[in-house]
Amino acid sequence: MDKKILEAAILKLGQTPDLLARFKTDPVTVGAELGLDEHWADVIARGERNLLRSAGVNDGVTILVSRWFQDDLSDSSSSDKFVFDGRASTARPEVPANVVFAAGCSHVPDLLARPEIDPPEAVERLKQAYAKLRDSLAAAEPDLIVVTTDCHFQSFETGAFVVGVGSEHRGSMEFFKRPDIDLDIKGAPEFAQQIVASARNNRLEVEAAPVVNLDHGLIVPLRQVLPRPDLPVVPIVTQPARTFSPYGARAFGQALRQAIEGSDKRIALLATGGLSHWLDPGKFGSVDTAFDDYILQMMRNGRGLDLADLEPYPLLDHGQYEFLNWLIVLGALGPGIRAEVYAYEPLEASGGGWTVVNMNVDKLETVNA
Repeated sequence: MDKKILEAAILKLGQTPDLLARFKTDPVTVGAELGLDEHWADVIARGERNLLRSAGVNDGVTILVSRWFQDDLSDSSSSDKFVFDGRASTARPEVPANVVFAAGCSHVPDLLARPEIDPPEAVERLKQAYAKLRDSLAAAEPDLIVVTTDCHFQSFETGAFVVGVGSEHRGSMEFFKRPDIDLDIKGAPEFAQQIVASARNNRLEVEAAPVVNLDHGLIVPLRQVLPRPDLPVVPIVTQPARTFSPYGARAFGQALRQAIEGSDKRIALLATGGLSHWLDPGKFGSVDTAFDDYILQMMRNGRGLDLADLEPYPLLDHGQYEFLNWLIVLGALGPGIRAEVYAYEPLEASGGGWTVVNMNVDKLETVNA
């Protein structure tokens, strides 16, 4: 259900004591008067802040449900856990016809730089998942690939989303003492400029960068899944340390979609980063498996794009600052995409919950038959 309907209903109840009293007696009937279905009326009546937060309802609104509606001044029955409610998306996917592949994967540097620090069986499962993704990408025969990552070592001029508009991109993992792990890729400057123009036409701030130095965020996934060295790549870089907005990432993805729809190219999309992953002092190595599971359950059930409704803090608090990269791709694809998880490995030594996911855009007709 639209979070605006949920928020409006809760605020109306909070502002109208007689209505709230009737709601406590008969939540289904009164909830219907407020535009709520039976499920969400029950959620509010039971004071389930966790489910309301999972739906993107503002924390300042959800606390009304526990502190005021339930008279629970200490909010003792709530936790910071996000809970998947078991409800699948009813949206029918409408992916641009020229998107031939879409996926997401982690870009953990140690997978290539120091694989020995993690359990070998987990590393092998991840590598097999990347190989499976590479085969799917090769079979799609794209003309170019758009890859989203986040800023690690580069320094750009603004806090905006960055599009690499150069004719080539180069870099290595020398920062991780592995200058031998490098990558040179061909750019797609014409399509990159189309993305920039589409974003600006949608009144979004975007930085067109003639140089995007490659680091592990692009080197790790592309060395494993790029089917041929001459396949052009457009890098899109988020800057969560400067600007963090799930809503903005979705809006940028929608602008990307418009650029895609205006192109005659066969286009692949790859989101990188995450899942749970902290660089904070004292927190590196932590893995929030419960929140990672929530993210993956939402994506499996076609509700990945709903995650853009979350307030920034819950994502940041659970180590999901790189999920902006995924939301751009999900915004370009639209709602209802049911992802297939090839692998998920919580690895403390390398510092995160690493995953490989195929969004199966080539199977939409089969999925929705």
